[in-house]
Amino acid sequence: MMAPRPLRRFGLLSPLLLAFLATSACSKQSVAVAQDAPLAISPDFLDLGAVTFGERATGTFRIENIGDKAQSITRIGPFSCSCASAELRLPGRQGAEASRRLDGGRLALTLAPGEVAEVVFTLDTSRYRQPTSRKVGSVPVVLAEGPGLTLQWGADIWTPFQVEPWMTDFGEVGLRERPSGFVLVVSHDTYDFVVDVDTEVDGWTVKSKKVSDPDSVRQSYQLTFTAPPELPEGPFRKDFSFHTNLQGAPPIKFAVQGRAVPNLFVSPTRVMFDPDRGRNHAEIHVVQRAAGKDLGKISLGELPEGLEFLGEESLDPQRKVLRFAWTGEAPKESLHQDLLIMTDEEEQPEIRVPLSVLKRRQDP
Repeated sequence: MMAPRPLRRFGLLSPLLLAFLATSACSKQSVAVAQDAPLAISPDFLDLGAVTFGERATGTFRIENIGDKAQSITRIGPFSCSCASAELRLPGRQGAEASRRLDGGRLALTLAPGEVAEVVFTLDTSRYRQPTSRKVGSVPVVLAEGPGLTLQWGADIWTPFQVEPWMTDFGEVGLRERPSGFVLVVSHDTYDFVVDVDTEVDGWTVKSKKVSDPDSVRQSYQLTFTAPPELPEGPFRKDFSFHTNLQGAPPIKFAVQGRAVPNLFVSPTRVMFDPDRGRNHAEIHVVQRAAGKDLGKISLGELPEGLEFLGEESLDPQRKVLRFAWTGEAPKESLHQDLLIMTDEEEQPEIRVPLSVLKRRQDP
């Protein structure tokens, strides 16, 4: 049986509590509310109602000049969090003056006596990266003369569970390395839900398992994902979206990114010797990153005079370390050339590692 979606409302908030929440939730900047301002704002508090996490909610503030002379508004904003945005509409005007997007910057707006301005406010809950249940905030309205006002808003956000991490960056991986990772889906506003995933999406395999304590009323699931047998070379990104058994709940969303490179990997990618300072030894690690494949035979091209190959060591079936020593004196001029490593990998028959030997330093 699907768990019912909880519906919550703010109810009535005292002005003192509202002011505290408004200054602590989205913006740290406080703006005084003018009691005798010639502008009337309605509603006093914009209740956006119950919003499912990931969705948007929109409401409209109405600002009316109730005085007997024109009033100049120099700024509406700023919007201190990316979750909020607004559009200014002037119903009594035509053309380009009728509407504009508010970015919190300087504003040259003069309202004639009796004129009305509308601020269409939008809250995008998908911008929140941390789980949240209720949000309130305020948008300052700055006047050219006199104290400012605030547009106060609130929303009851239904966040049934949180996903952590929402993005996994593998960095550089081999084309056939098949890296894997996992995300945790943990209950937040809802105690009981089910995640049942065992599927393949574009070659990626995803499986879920329950990991919460059997005695806990809160549910936790681990979703493990594994890359396809082969990734296309270059940058990649995969977005996942799965549903739970909660009716009306947002989907579980997370993403994976990285850069697929050839399977054979060497580290470091550059070797330098400095004989005059005693830097005469170096190691090069060669790694086979293809899943289930061992590192084959390795051989070297012709080495420059003065460079000696000390041998190789297998650290495991997929990793070898090559050791070198510079046995000659420092050259008169710095030496720069490639160290050639030959393999039995069809796609990477050779790897070139830049090699430098710094020149002899002059005597003091």
